[in-house]
Amino acid sequence: MGIQEHLWEFPCVHKLKIMGLSTHPMVDIVTEIVGKHAHDFDRDSISLRESGSGKYVSVTIAVHFTQKEQVEAVFLELHEREEIAMTL
Repeated sequence: MGIQEHLWEFPCVHKLKIMGLSTHPMVDIVTEIVGKHAHDFDRDSISLRESGSGKYVSVTIAVHFTQKEQVEAVFLELHEREEIAMTL
């Protein structure tokens, strides 16, 4: 797994969208993971949206990345969590 570094310009702010079942504490999971790798992320940027059926929730968050290793670490850890269905 690795990002195509030539498509990124660091430092940058990138919005992540993470989706999972609404029965999981998605905001807590996302802030825990992102906070490990980007300590200065804007907690006020977090927004939630439920699916039409209410079964899923998406968490959108703006993250300030300074290097590709941060991006890779965040996406890898998000991918490893079973509660997370998809990350964009």
